[in-house]
Amino acid sequence: MPSGARRAQILHAAAELFGEHGFAGTTTREIAAAVGASETVLFRLFPTKESLYLAVLEHQVPLAEVEEWLRQLREIAETRDDEALFRAVVTAVLASYRAHPTYHRLMLFAALEHQELARVWQVKYTAPVTGFLREYVSRRQAEGAFAGVRPELVVHMLVSMASHFGLWNVLGVNPLGLTEREIGVQAVALLNGLRAGQ
Repeated sequence: MPSGARRAQILHAAAELFGEHGFAGTTTREIAAAVGASETVLFRLFPTKESLYLAVLEHQVPLAEVEEWLRQLREIAETRDDEALFRAVVTAVLASYRAHPTYHRLMLFAALEHQELARVWQVKYTAPVTGFLREYVSRRQAEGAFAGVRPELVVHMLVSMASHFGLWNVLGVNPLGLTEREIGVQAVALLNGLRAGQ
């Protein structure tokens, strides 16, 4: 089998096993067996279990996808359309949970297992977006558009609201009975609470 096809096969099998058993509960032997290969073949393509896990995450959500999202957010930010920006964040987070449930499951496993992988991936993927949003809120505060709430807290509330709803959808539950549209409305309500002078 060509190495590219073998690599894709291993990434698919690893995503399934890691997603079911977590990083600690999955062995490289099990992954190799799932694709009918030896561990030698697996380690030739992925030198360590950690590098395989990171490759699985990159395969699930390519970095280019996150960079494109950040580019779109920057374009909206240039217009100073706060509502459009907040809605775009919520929409993209919810779309990510729909399109990439395995990715979010793997990240949750890594965090629950206290894997360094979760921190590494957060620095690589999440930090650029949250950093951009924090700077935007801070800039809008300096321009007098937002009240003086800590920018980090605003970003946390916005992203967490969308992420928790996305997670509920993946789990097939909706304890608050909200729709995606209502989550977008709540994002704007959060924004309105930040408006200076209100």
